[in-house]
Amino acid sequence: MIALFTGLIVLQFVVVVSHDLVDVSDWVRGSQVQAVIGKRKIWLATMANAVFPGIAVGFALYFWNRPKPLYVPTYWLVYCAIAVISAVGMWYVPYYFGASEKQKSEYSSMYAGTRHILPPRGDNPRPNVFHIGVHVLFVATLCLAVMLRFGPVH
Repeated sequence: MIALFTGLIVLQFVVVVSHDLVDVSDWVRGSQVQAVIGKRKIWLATMANAVFPGIAVGFALYFWNRPKPLYVPTYWLVYCAIAVISAVGMWYVPYYFGASEKQKSEYSSMYAGTRHILPPRGDNPRPNVFHIGVHVLFVATLCLAVMLRFGPVH
């Protein structure tokens, strides 16, 4: 289970750190995000957003074949829970309950031309396929973090 968690948390780190910096056809439009937010702010946010998943990855690699102190799986659990809560707050609250005009405009500009599978809900922002995939990754790492923290072997 630790191998799966380590692979997924490394993937999560790479995705979190890189997704606003690259363009991948109809999936990710980092250049559009940078145009709305500004390159400097994106780089600052990217560096800040790298810290917590970076610590999770560092723990996963350092403690790969070592006994893990209780703070390690606890950190993984807390970090993964915050990632899921953040995704819900950034995407699903606006999708289901609406957003300010500013947020609607920003999301529309940042994610125009990306693929969507969720049906529109008025003019509410909706997560694109890429972000839904990232959110599935967040939930998977959270589930594994729960098992690693509360399972029989810490």
